[in-house]
Amino acid sequence: MIWMIVLLLSFVAARGTGPASAEEPLTSLTLEDAIGVATRENLVLRAKESEYRSVKANEITAGLRPNPTASYLAEQIPGGTFATTQYTVALGQTIETGGKLAEVRRQVIFQVKQAFTSVLVGQATLAVAEQNLKTLDDLERIQRVRAEKGDISELELLRIQVQRFTLERDAADARQAIRAAKIALRAAAGVDRIAEDYEIVGDLGYREVSAAAAELHRLALATRPDLRAADAARDKARADVDLARANAWWDVTPQLEYQRIGDDNTIGLGFSIPIRIFDRNQGEIARTQAEVQRVNALREQARVQVLSEVDTALAVLQAAREKLVVLRDTYLPKATRVRDTVEFAYTRGGVSLLDFLDAQRTYRETALQQLRALGEYWGAVYQLEAAVGGSLGG
Repeated sequence: MIWMIVLLLSFVAARGTGPASAEEPLTSLTLEDAIGVATRENLVLRAKESEYRSVKANEITAGLRPNPTASYLAEQIPGGTFATTQYTVALGQTIETGGKLAEVRRQVIFQVKQAFTSVLVGQATLAVAEQNLKTLDDLERIQRVRAEKGDISELELLRIQVQRFTLERDAADARQAIRAAKIALRAAAGVDRIAEDYEIVGDLGYREVSAAAAELHRLALATRPDLRAADAARDKARADVDLARANAWWDVTPQLEYQRIGDDNTIGLGFSIPIRIFDRNQGEIARTQAEVQRVNALREQARVQVLSEVDTALAVLQAAREKLVVLRDTYLPKATRVRDTVEFAYTRGGVSLLDFLDAQRTYRETALQQLRALGEYWGAVYQLEAAVGGSLGG
């Protein structure tokens, strides 16, 4: 019995230490999930990470000290009566005198946020279209009974039925937009970690995002990865100038020497130095100094571009906020009230069919405009975050 228990425990332990099963693809996705998956699985970002590791490896190689040199010499090998062999071993050591991954991540996160918001806008648009279809279908059932009784004409009923096509088109367009946005989101985040048929978990609500231009400028100059890359390029160019000047000097190679002459052992010290009479590295020094001027100009251009992107994104955000607020707080409530009032009156014969269809069309267009404005607002928020180089919080 004991050996059976031991065997069972060994089997369980072996199963527990075996390779873990692959992660199941995600079937539901929040914005945080999408960003997390994208920063781990996006193929462009993974390629850039490999490139970054390659560059860091080259930096390690470039920073290594030169290898020492060794030499061996045998002299006065016996060729005559009085010759004594002389062996010399010498050891010398030469003494030398004298960040774009984050940018790709910024762009990937922006793409993920844009695609995620497009899905939410499509879902909200589909919900409005389906609600409008339900309202129209309910009205059509009532009017069909009235047409059968002769209260309204068949032509009036046909006009209501024709109006349904516009709402069906809205629903079809929304479904297509959802599919396209989901494909884009899955491609940006990671096709291997997200199931083909997945659900979005999120809310297309409104959140006030505002900041002073001066503060946004400060954040952008401190955090934008492309500007930090320009700073790194400037530092490298300056280091290249120092290296070119250092290479103009001679490299000294101290030496430790052991010598055996016959039965006598001796130790000696010395050094070697190249005689560089003509080459003082003037051309390389001039080239690196010109490179410093070039990267300084590019860095300044990058700074101007960053601040320009921040100002543009902030202006777009302010315009999108104004458009959204006036639609949400003023025009959509009015269009809703007009539609409900005219629909109530039409079912009781108080207004004409044309009045009803006009009120329905106005409400539909205003509701869709409000959803598009909400999507544009969030797009502007994400664009401003990308321009700044980080989340605005809130």
